[in-house]
Amino acid sequence: MGGVGYGVAISLTTYDRLPSVGTEIFLHTYTYVREDRLDLYGFADAEERRMFTLLLSVSGIGPNSAQTVLSGMSISDLQSAITQDRVTDLTQIRGVGRKTAERVVVELRDKIAPIAGATGSVSATGPVDQGVTAEAILALVALGINESTATKSVDKAMKKSDGEATVQDLIKNALRDR
Repeated sequence: MGGVGYGVAISLTTYDRLPSVGTEIFLHTYTYVREDRLDLYGFADAEERRMFTLLLSVSGIGPNSAQTVLSGMSISDLQSAITQDRVTDLTQIRGVGRKTAERVVVELRDKIAPIAGATGSVSATGPVDQGVTAEAILALVALGINESTATKSVDKAMKKSDGEATVQDLIKNALRDR
């Protein structure tokens, strides 16, 4: 039988979460396209993929550097370091110098705070499924909607759904109520 194989670059965080060999897995992917390259990056969850795309938005950070940062600390520690201006924590990651760490903090501080609040929110019925919320926000951002607006719209849509919405429902309701 013939087939198609894809090389997917993953962080050490995702690697640690992989099941045993031969087990089927699901990875959230990001296709990085430039005129001279086409690369595929995989993530264990949508939150890690979102942090990857945020890191790519920082000037001077490419996909390999973003993967290195994600391999160097957990998502929650990274968000905490950024929102609390702990540049020294970021410089502990191999390959991340002081100037790069400062740029990450300055450029992502305002973007991280709304996301951390949105994905960790609690509805009347209990904790929100972070994966569903994160996917909906990512989809709206991919459609060209500002990230803070997307976060607010998804939160509003999630409240209307009593915490029982699919990604598609959240996207539709968020777009409808904008």
